[in-house]
Amino acid sequence: MEKWNETTGAAEQRVEAILRRVLPPGYEERLKLDRAAAEWARVVGPTLAAKSAPLGLTNGELLITAENPLVANRLSMIAGNIARALWKQWKIEVRKVRVTVGRVPQTVAPTTFSPPRPAVVRVKEEETLEVERECLEKGLPEDVAKPLAHLEVFFSKRFKK
Repeated sequence: MEKWNETTGAAEQRVEAILRRVLPPGYEERLKLDRAAAEWARVVGPTLAAKSAPLGLTNGELLITAENPLVANRLSMIAGNIARALWKQWKIEVRKVRVTVGRVPQTVAPTTFSPPRPAVVRVKEEETLEVERECLEKGLPEDVAKPLAHLEVFFSKRFKK
């Protein structure tokens, strides 16, 4: 069983080495920051997490956006705690925290249902002829009567008067 683990470990290291060569620089840090952003409430608490979000990490500087100056001030005050939490949980090295006031990106939960699809309504030309004739008798031009007749038949079928 140990031989299998050693072989698996070596294979994982080779795959990891290949991925590091293929992926752009900073990808691993970005991936870690995305994980931390998904659990931002664990870092700053639920109240501040609802009103702020980490945007990026550049050269050890973490950029956070806050929805108002009060939240920005509070985040600046706990910058050391944020840096420690990110290092402890995700091994993200933060040397400086910069907080700006701006629009906080909203996270959208995936929907578990799909909305109902609209009913397919097919209108045959024979069905529109009678309505088109009535429109022409009322004095409508031919280029208006035909689309209007099609529309009227479509609505009567779709919404069943």
